[in-house]
Amino acid sequence: MNRNRLITVYITNHNYGRFLRQSIESVLYQTHQNFELIIIDDASTDNSRAIIEQYESNHNINVVYQERKGLTVSNNIALNLARGEYLIRLDADDYLDKNAFKILVNEFDNEDIGMVFGDWYVIDEKGVILEIHRRHDFNSEVAMHDQPAHGACTMFRTKCLRQLSGYDESITRQDGYEIWLRMIEHYSVKNINVPVFYYRKHGNNLTTDNAKLLNTRAEILKKYAKSKDKIQPKVVAIVPIRGSSVDSRSQPLFKIKNRYIIDWALDGLVETEAIEKVIVTSFDKTVLTHIKKNYDKKKFSTLQRSKTLSRINTHVVDTILYTFDKFDIIDNYDYFLCIFIETLFIRKELIESAINSSQIFNTDSVIGVEQDSRFFFKHTGKGMKPLNYSSDLLKLEKEQWYAAVKGFQLRKIDHFLKTRKLLGNKIGHVVFDKKAAFTIEDDLDIKIAEQLCS
Repeated sequence: MNRNRLITVYITNHNYGRFLRQSIESVLYQTHQNFELIIIDDASTDNSRAIIEQYESNHNINVVYQERKGLTVSNNIALNLARGEYLIRLDADDYLDKNAFKILVNEFDNEDIGMVFGDWYVIDEKGVILEIHRRHDFNSEVAMHDQPAHGACTMFRTKCLRQLSGYDESITRQDGYEIWLRMIEHYSVKNINVPVFYYRKHGNNLTTDNAKLLNTRAEILKKYAKSKDKIQPKVVAIVPIRGSSVDSRSQPLFKIKNRYIIDWALDGLVETEAIEKVIVTSFDKTVLTHIKKNYDKKKFSTLQRSKTLSRINTHVVDTILYTFDKFDIIDNYDYFLCIFIETLFIRKELIESAINSSQIFNTDSVIGVEQDSRFFFKHTGKGMKPLNYSSDLLKLEKEQWYAAVKGFQLRKIDHFLKTRKLLGNKIGHVVFDKKAAFTIEDDLDIKIAEQLCS
């Protein structure tokens, strides 16, 4: 039984004095009382120190005051200091359910389990519960481990973390995602569908800058794939463009902030070293001429396709197969990436994420997605019927809706040739931030794009 085992919990704090007392108290009043608490204050300049000093006489508490070092360094400091058999981090703006330790520690029922995590309450700055976030049931529902545990309030077997050499200090955010990839390679993970902590949502959260967060995730995936000696796949990008002579809505040579739409859209492909070849195919000769004049001929090629293949009602699969016939793609490449220029802010980091995640999780295809929290309805002929509306606070991860990003699909070529379908049987995903997912569809979108280019 694990109920009497020592647990090390550490609180990381930087200027969260207004929440810190509640965080500390949630540890002190746990029903499982065999714990040590390490409070790491990362150069706070608010009233945090005054609050911490009120608890320093408690023999279960060890305090570390340090110059600004950041989260991942603080994680390793706690790991080095930990005496407990189990280790858990609590962020200073969150707090624990009183039974969190008891619930989590009892799930380490065999030595193969390296980490255990639960669900959580989402609360606002004042502590009002906004929702209950419920993860998938990892025992029965999860076959692809591409959705990591929350970085905070996940309990680890301490020796497992140490055997993995702790946290990668070159990573400044997304520490949970980085350690997750290494943990699932070596140990079993377990979840319980019980809320064990209160996650506070407020304007100063580390995760509010989605673009930087996703770029860091791309860096983690790239580094992990490289560390596993994954053979860098050969990838060709296919960019089908109708052109204004076929479709008046297609305006590749329309200027936004003194640059053509096509140039904005191709930036990510130019910068992505993993893309060996880019084939721009269009019926419009002016588009192909622009590519020939302005892009590196070693990386960029052009292909004029017929007007029939360029028509609105012609599926892009036909263009891809035509491109395969005209270029020696099957024997020279492992994947193709299909990109539409209307989605003009796709960054190289997101392209790299797609390639590396497909390698790591062995998917047939990868799509770009945005999480969509809107409510959707359909008309049944008798009125509107809700598809995902619920007034319940319980939010199930398995019922989270995602909107596909238009014109971003990575596909494994050998599987595509068997099915002739853009989507494979095992589909991975890359989360896009709002700017990266933005697509031009009308004149209003062009005006918005001009603002996004500022």
